[in-house]
Amino acid sequence: MSMMFYKSTTISMYLASKLVETMYFKGIEAGRFPYISQADTIIYAVSTAICFQAAVMEVQNLRPSYWKFLQRLTKGRFGVMNRKALDVFGTNASRDFHGFVPKLDPRYTVVPPDLEVHLG
Repeated sequence: MSMMFYKSTTISMYLASKLVETMYFKGIEAGRFPYISQADTIIYAVSTAICFQAAVMEVQNLRPSYWKFLQRLTKGRFGVMNRKALDVFGTNASRDFHGFVPKLDPRYTVVPPDLEVHLG
């Protein structure tokens, strides 16, 4: 809904999380929602999890500056995730990572990393 008012995804995500937070606390005042200790922290954690999910599944939908920020924050770990494993579920998560094959420890894998797997 906030995307209708602001094209910036950063502002839109902030407004959406603040809207949920405000509605929750107004619901408490009206007696419609129970009070939960640390609810604002939980709401923030859920909104952050949504952003991280986008960074794993839908990198193409992130702004380049936010992707660079996540790369710096995680010391490049978001870039070396095994997104090919998610493609079998129809996510196209590896679309922007052509030719990337993670170096997996064979002691902890069941299928060789270069083997094409088709489910269904």
